[in-house]
Amino acid sequence: MPEIRAFRRLTDAIEGASILDTAVDLDRKVVQLTARPRALRQLLHGVPFGHPIHPLMVQVPLGAWISAAVLDLLGGKGNAKAAKTLIGVGLTSAGSASLAGYVDWAELDREQLRTGWVHQAVNWVGISLYGLSWLQRKAGNHGAGKLTGFAALTVVSVGGYLGGHLAYRQRAGVSQHGEVPFDASR
Repeated sequence: MPEIRAFRRLTDAIEGASILDTAVDLDRKVVQLTARPRALRQLLHGVPFGHPIHPLMVQVPLGAWISAAVLDLLGGKGNAKAAKTLIGVGLTSAGSASLAGYVDWAELDREQLRTGWVHQAVNWVGISLYGLSWLQRKAGNHGAGKLTGFAALTVVSVGGYLGGHLAYRQRAGVSQHGEVPFDASR
């Protein structure tokens, strides 16, 4: 399938952005120190399940946020309350999905690390916007909460695109011999 050239130029630029290396190396070191116990690291990799759990875990926040956007488009007082609840579910579940992603990310090669670092940075902007959306809704500013929620969904969609690029184009975490998930420290 042909790729949109502008998207390819963007991902190529991210992969080659050596300016990110200082931040990448610092964050990688933090993740490696934090996930030092082998059992924790393997759990977050998904070893007991036979495949990485990060792609599975991101379905909960994304599903909640997409559902909230649908309710926002439908309108209505009951839908506004349900949308706020779904945004809260997404926010609550995003942290554990991020932890699993960080552990997988810390074992990648340089270009994959750069792409993954931008992927997480973009997603944290989106998560922050969702937090703001939830706070606006809680304060009764439902119109502003909806707009912020749509902006957040746009941002996490960009993050999702980068995650897809990382998984499919860059083949992040795919081992040479088929063992899944990849854990360099085994």
